[in-house]
Order: sequence, then structure tokens, then C-alpha cells
Amino acid sequence: MSTVRPERTGWRDQGLSERHRRWGFDCPALDLDFVMLEYDRGEPTALVEYKHERAEPQYASHPSYRALSKLGARADIPVFAARYKDDFSEFLVVPLNDAAKRSLPERKAMTELEWIGFLHRLRGYDLPSNIAELYAVTV
Repeated sequence: MSTVRPERTGWRDQGLSERHRRWGFDCPALDLDFVMLEYDRGEPTALVEYKHERAEPQYASHPSYRALSKLGARADIPVFAARYKDDFSEFLVVPLNDAAKRSLPERKAMTELEWIGFLHRLRGYDLPSNIAELYAVTV
């Protein structure tokens, strides 16, 4: 029989986390690390699960990601996993459901500016010039 993994970080609500783990292997729950609901004018446009580059690897086949993907599918919104570098210079973006694959067919490494532009396009907008100017390379 499989066992429930122990709490690894210690920064969450330890009491509830430990209590829920006592409820058994057949009662799994997902403690979402950093999920952001992207939205526009009160309408959801995407769910993004962000992970720091030093976090454990992400696998779209993991049950927690499959559950998050299904949640997005039921809401008819794309779900992405985005692993970011410590300096935010790169985001490795993985589409997790069919809605996400319509806008990003496969995983892609993006610069921060590319990621910001992608998020704006999900809302149906072009990247504002004032945002692009913040990331302009000066020589």
C-alpha cells in the first residue's frame, strides 16, 4: 500500500496539512503552490501554476496536474504550468489541457517579455508599448 508523503516545506498551515494526510492515501488533495487566475473584466482567461526553477520537476501526467487540467477544462479555460528562472529571464511554459494547447501547442521557453505578451494575447490584447519599453534592451 502506498503512503502519504510528509509535509516537505513547513511553511504551509502545518496543522491542516498533517491532519489531511491522516485521512489517508485514498483522500488526496492538492496544495496549490502558486496558482494564479489570469482574468480580464471579471472573466477568467487562464490558470497558471507557477514553479521556481529549483522546485521539483513538473509532469503533466501527475494526478495533481491532471486534476487542475480538468478543472480548467470544465471552466473552458486554458491551464498552464510555468517554471521561471530566479531572475525571471525565462519561463518554461507547458500547456496542461486542450484549451491551453489551442494557444500553445507544446511546451515553450519564453523570455519574460514573450510571456507577458502571451498573457496579453490570451485576453485578446496586443502588448502595450509602455510595457514593451520597460523591457527594451539598451546598448
